[in-house]
Amino acid sequence: MAEQSLPSPRTVLVTGATGGVGSAVARALHADGWTVYATHRRPADADALRDAGFTPVHLELTDEDSVFAAAEQVGPRLDGLVNSAAIMGQGPVELTPAEAWRRQFEVNVIGQTTVIRAFLPALRASGGRIVNIGAVSARVPLPFFGPIAASKAALAALSHSLRAELRHQGVEVTLVEPGAMDTPIFATADRASADLGRAGSAKTQQHYARALDAVATTAARQPLGPVAPAVDAVVRALTARRPATLTTTGRDARALALLRFLPDGLRDRVVLRAFGVTAEAFADPSVTAAASAARPR
Repeated sequence: MAEQSLPSPRTVLVTGATGGVGSAVARALHADGWTVYATHRRPADADALRDAGFTPVHLELTDEDSVFAAAEQVGPRLDGLVNSAAIMGQGPVELTPAEAWRRQFEVNVIGQTTVIRAFLPALRASGGRIVNIGAVSARVPLPFFGPIAASKAALAALSHSLRAELRHQGVEVTLVEPGAMDTPIFATADRASADLGRAGSAKTQQHYARALDAVATTAARQPLGPVAPAVDAVVRALTARRPATLTTTGRDARALALLRFLPDGLRDRVVLRAFGVTAEAFADPSVTAAASAARPR
């Protein structure tokens, strides 16, 4: 009687595996018996990923040669691809320098597309799954978060187009849109904004000062959700017989998604009020002070 061969472990590549969501996804899949190819940019991170039980893969999203070399390393078959790597840009559109916009789209859109292109043959060979990590701000963009919302909206459009293109090729595509999670991405975004600085003159920047203070105060009070719901959504997308095409996770994300049904003007008023941004925030301080001094006592 011939021996029955044991099924090979399922394989998955997780980009951004050193980040908050990516590392949590990698751990969950490894615990379920998957062979996890965990990408990293810095050589120093390879040992830590290997110690965690992953197969480290060097991959620089903005370097096409690096991405295709990673695909060669992984091999001809792959069961899952989780695009978790991302950067977060924030700030008013007028104050966001061109370099920040370019970097945002290079990583969050063009880089993700390059990874998908490189690994699609291996995914097609195994009838695999693609899971892209988006953001609910793609559907309801928030003021002062235009850069991240714009890039995630582009990623959402890419995901929907790709899903239809691959429908008859045996590869499923799921978009997971989490809310605000307790990960290092916000601190990283603050550092990146500080490094690149603001566009516009000092007067233009001053025009937004009070509004940005109100937004920062509101954001500091907002509790950040756990990554577990997003991780669970990714695992389901990779393992369910019929995976969902779109999953929104987090109470704040689900509430924000509902706002898309409001008329635009009403939605703007609701969002600005929630951030504590009023018309007075944009009034010229010198004019306001002069008007206040001129009032009769």
